[in-house]
Amino acid sequence: MATKEEKNLTSQFFSDQRGELYVNKIQDVEFNVIFTKAGVYRAGDYHPGEQYSVILKGQVEITLRQNDQDVLKKYGPNELIVIPKDTPHLYKFLADTVMMEWLAGSYKPQYYAPYRKIILEQLEKLKNKLS
Repeated sequence: MATKEEKNLTSQFFSDQRGELYVNKIQDVEFNVIFTKAGVYRAGDYHPGEQYSVILKGQVEITLRQNDQDVLKKYGPNELIVIPKDTPHLYKFLADTVMMEWLAGSYKPQYYAPYRKIILEQLEKLKNKLS
């Protein structure tokens, strides 16, 4: 992960077969800007604070685990996604997508095994595709 620091801005960059992730911190506020390719998944976790995401370009389908059921919702450009605290979630990107996200509180993720399994299987397939 690369880091860039200028005055009050810190930015870290990460990329893999799914796309790019920029972790930014300015004036003690942390937010991520993420580019994800169509057809791939991200997340598979939950955390103690609410999560907010805004789709800047593209389209996503998000699966939320609520009341022991999977609830699917679709979002497109300029839509705000609010994920309640301690709610397992899985993003599926339906188009090449750019989104910004931030959390209420600290980021202390826990993996939700059924969703995380999808992520790990996908990463393995992408890795094998490149071999």
